[in-house]
Amino acid sequence: MQAVTVKEISKRFKLYEYPWQRAFEWLTLSQVIKHKEFWALKNISFEVEAGECFGIIGANGAGKSTLLKILSKTLYQTSGEIETTGRVLSLLELGTGFSVELTGRQNLYNSSSLIELPKEYVDSKVDDILAFAELGDFIDRPIKIYSSGMLVRLAFSMFIFLEPDILIIDEALSVGDVFFQQKCFSKIREIIAVGTTCLFVSHDMGAMQNLTDRALLLNNGREVFLGKPDEAVMRYYASINNREGILNEVDKGEACESSIKSNGPLREEIKKNVVENNILGKSRTRHGSGSMEIIAASFQNERKQYVENVEMMQSAVIRVLFKSNIEINEPSIGIHIFDRMNNLVFAAGTTQLCRPLQSIRKGEERVVSIIITFSIQPGEYTFNLACGSPSKTAHNTGYVDDQFEGLGPIVVHYDRNKELPFYGTAQLPMSIIEEC
Repeated sequence: MQAVTVKEISKRFKLYEYPWQRAFEWLTLSQVIKHKEFWALKNISFEVEAGECFGIIGANGAGKSTLLKILSKTLYQTSGEIETTGRVLSLLELGTGFSVELTGRQNLYNSSSLIELPKEYVDSKVDDILAFAELGDFIDRPIKIYSSGMLVRLAFSMFIFLEPDILIIDEALSVGDVFFQQKCFSKIREIIAVGTTCLFVSHDMGAMQNLTDRALLLNNGREVFLGKPDEAVMRYYASINNREGILNEVDKGEACESSIKSNGPLREEIKKNVVENNILGKSRTRHGSGSMEIIAASFQNERKQYVENVEMMQSAVIRVLFKSNIEINEPSIGIHIFDRMNNLVFAAGTTQLCRPLQSIRKGEERVVSIIITFSIQPGEYTFNLACGSPSKTAHNTGYVDDQFEGLGPIVVHYDRNKELPFYGTAQLPMSIIEEC
């Protein structure tokens, strides 16, 4: 069944150099033309199946937002036809339709009444909405004091739990912290799985490839490609990239020992630095058997700063101070890294690296350094830290003795004056040889 049908949609704007020229045209009954025509969209056609996540990409000015505004009926097309099936909710501009003098809760009921939802229905959903938004006492305060991140929490939570048939999202999820973004993407996948149709616009090509079933590539208001999101993204990069693709080699640096075995003053100094710069207080959850415990962990970037901010292609050191409550042969330490959509980007530890740690005695404390080169796209990432012991059945993971989840975020950035060394999620070892 078709949820959205778009037939030959075009949108024309009249551009005036000065405001008075619009009135002059009107007074002369358009006998004197003072405007220039700008076609934001020209003959766009596509269909979206019920339960499909449909992506729309393109450079700034390609016509993406104009198309979504027409689909959400906040803007009308110059020509063409649109058919939608079911209730359409649009998360385009943060706070649109909200009254700044009303509280978050009042705006929730006010906005729901504008789309003709009965109060009883909203009452049944309000607890879920508030729990997802995580606004605390701010839900009963005027939204004029809300940050943009708080506004998107309220708007997204409201729309997602009011069970739309068609949900329209335009870059709104780029606002707010990475933890809430992960929740949002998980929830979007959940509602798509039960039949909600999603129209998604974003400059985040990773999100586009992971979330959408098909994608439409626009350029100057015209359709360039409609099909698989991977190909749409490749064509998008090709259209905006006029530079030669040069893959830079990464300085691997010197190999580092995974376990710090130093004794005496140096060992105590290292432990002291880890404790003083402990990041475990940010963890969302913690679980494990308790045979070993992670006491503290620190993050040191390429500049030797204790901040969770690292330049793309550079290495950071995560030091983990842990203690064993029993004697364990070949204990293990590992890390999981997640992107803002909560996709697992990378996971490995001493087991995967074939670098077993020395056996640890009961009550012994030890520090292990995890050295990671962040050959991944710029953005925000969360991570888990875990320690474990060998298992005869779970050879790859072993027993989880202690795991801290939801640490970070790690902000990966890059120098905008340099070439971006690759596209996609991560850099793989690669070389190019001219044979003849």
